[in-house]
Amino acid sequence: MKIKKLGMLLVVTLLVLSLLAGCASKDNKGSGTGTENVELTYWDAAWNEPVTPGIIKEFEEQNPGIKIKTEFFPDNGMQDKYLVTLKNNSGPDVINIAADWTAPFATAGGLLPLDDFIAKDKVDLEDFWPGALKTIQVKGKIYALPYRSETLGIFYNKSLFEKAGIDTTKAPETWEQVLDDAKKLTKDGTFGFGLVGKQPGNLSMQLITMIRTFGGDVLNEDYTKSKLSEPEAIAAAQFYVDLYKTHKVTPDSTMENDNAASRNLFSTEKVAMFISGNYDIDPINKANPNIRFGTGMAPYSKERKTVLGGWNVAITASSKKQEAAWKFVNFIASPEISVKYSNTFSSRVSAASNEKYQDPLIKPFLEGLKYATPMPAIPQMTQIRKIIHDNLQKAMIENVSVEEMMKATSQEVDKLLQK
Repeated sequence: MKIKKLGMLLVVTLLVLSLLAGCASKDNKGSGTGTENVELTYWDAAWNEPVTPGIIKEFEEQNPGIKIKTEFFPDNGMQDKYLVTLKNNSGPDVINIAADWTAPFATAGGLLPLDDFIAKDKVDLEDFWPGALKTIQVKGKIYALPYRSETLGIFYNKSLFEKAGIDTTKAPETWEQVLDDAKKLTKDGTFGFGLVGKQPGNLSMQLITMIRTFGGDVLNEDYTKSKLSEPEAIAAAQFYVDLYKTHKVTPDSTMENDNAASRNLFSTEKVAMFISGNYDIDPINKANPNIRFGTGMAPYSKERKTVLGGWNVAITASSKKQEAAWKFVNFIASPEISVKYSNTFSSRVSAASNEKYQDPLIKPFLEGLKYATPMPAIPQMTQIRKIIHDNLQKAMIENVSVEEMMKATSQEVDKLLQK
């Protein structure tokens, strides 16, 4: 009799253990603390839609226990939507974000620190471009991994340069040379330089690049005070405004032009030079297969020091599937995958020798990464760029001196930093 009772007890015990194991398996699928039977949600930029499915397929083949569900978002309004979602402690497991969004998103509590994962998997941080590393660190912690890095360079039309008697073997290297060439090129309905006059992101990126190459910067080293009222920043802003107002070497439509408009004018050979990233090479060739153009590193006045842009991948603080999410983040940021995923450059130094980057039109932008540093990694940077945009526009269209405008801009930035 006792043997039967013991047998029954053993059966019940095994049944309970089996049920508990089943529950644990279901919990793993829901919470995703492991990497088996997990579905991750991923928010990505709309322009990646042609390439992302292939990247995900490759990841899922290597990690059969993890599935990725992707949602794509257009550039317009993306940052605001992401920030609101993260502040509400909701959203995807993994998120693709512009490099200069990382600090405000992390400060808002929306991103998960990755230091423990990085240490565990021994990720070689020294293989990332130094500028890219600066975008992911907030108060001593790392909140993302870079996969795409880029900086600005100059495009110039060789045919128009030849007609104006200008050397076509290399791009103009200094801003003074750009102005000299632009004056020669501005004639017969063609303008020497395509200047951005609107759109906060485009305009501030180009002016800040110019300020840095004039020997100045936006903020001091600890990001507590504006440097926009210093002589170098004023000189750069004056040069920017004078291209349009005084020298008149930019299109009449300058105040309506963003970077895409400058690219289109360059493609139709209405402007001879403009500043952009290497992502514009293919669109120009597609728009005008017969155009002859060259590229070079961003011009400078006193020093080569430009702005590094790019994109990072991060895990949201609300994700319950962190281990699986980390596998996907680390996969995207690997040298091999980041080359495939980025339409500019991989953020990995070891990827610089990839054949994708050896085209003579592309190489100057790669070389420029050595001199590129990111925007200040502070939450207020988006607002600062808007302040710069709004005030520079006043100097371009109103009777306001550049020096007064820059001093007023600096005061606004200081007030913002003190809040």
